[in-house]
Amino acid sequence: MFYRPAAIGSQATFDPLRSGAQYVLDGAQIGDAGTGDFSAKLKAVWDHLREPVHTIEHDEGWRDFVNSELLPIDPDHFGDSRAILPNVFLHTVGGGMLYRKYAEWFEAHDVPLPWLSAGLVAMATEVLGEASEKPVTDDTDEIADVLIYRPLGLWLFQDPARACWVRDHLRPVDWPYQLVWDVDDGEFANVGMNYALRPTLFGGDDTLPFVHLGITNLFGLSHRVGCGDRLSWGAGTATVTVKPVELRWSAGVFYDRDDSLLASLIVNGADGYAVRANVYPGVLFGSTVPIGLFVGVDDDGRGTIGAQWVLPIGVAR
Repeated sequence: MFYRPAAIGSQATFDPLRSGAQYVLDGAQIGDAGTGDFSAKLKAVWDHLREPVHTIEHDEGWRDFVNSELLPIDPDHFGDSRAILPNVFLHTVGGGMLYRKYAEWFEAHDVPLPWLSAGLVAMATEVLGEASEKPVTDDTDEIADVLIYRPLGLWLFQDPARACWVRDHLRPVDWPYQLVWDVDDGEFANVGMNYALRPTLFGGDDTLPFVHLGITNLFGLSHRVGCGDRLSWGAGTATVTVKPVELRWSAGVFYDRDDSLLASLIVNGADGYAVRANVYPGVLFGSTVPIGLFVGVDDDGRGTIGAQWVLPIGVAR
């Protein structure tokens, strides 16, 4: 339903390890977050998950938790509810889709207990991802994401009828960046898990609404330009910091074939990139030499170029 092997593009290199790594590191795009002191961050997340009631009551209480994470119930603090929609789309819809895609990949590769394995990978990456977002998120954020939204996504996509409805009406696909290790800075670069939606509720297949979801959220149109090929574009905002919330205008253009992303260009995006370009494996050198390229220019004009080939993590400098 969601795992469809491809010869080139983002789907050609899909596997749960690559996808899970980008899911875990997605929050590192936000200022002050990342993998530094990761063991301490992970312990804090785990402590909050072990005692969710105590954590909620010790933070701001149940009313604030519900209003900021689940449902806007406080008219005096509606602004605190801005995280609800990202929770639904990123953790429930996106995370749920990845869970089913992992299971389908495990089935295709004869992994024992594919659905159980997919559930374990999905929940493990959720917990690890919450740690990478620290310290910019509240203590109760992981309670909502790990204990409510991601399990809801697993439930939603476990059932074939529900998953089929989401696939046919929202057409979600995962378009992660190509993860690389910057040898100069000694850290991961080009991190991020993104999703694209092209709802079929409006218009014909020639032109569809386009939504790019992640730390960079863009809205535009997707145009059919050939047999299976589409050109999509959008404008919106990228999240710079969470505390306080700081956004900046962003825009991007994307070219895919049968939902496999071939190339993307995002300007003024997240993680301090003024320009971020990804050309996915098989596009430049053919499927026999599946090399993907990444070029980034940060806000200070410093450039980074990287390549990804075979391994889940490429190299950049």
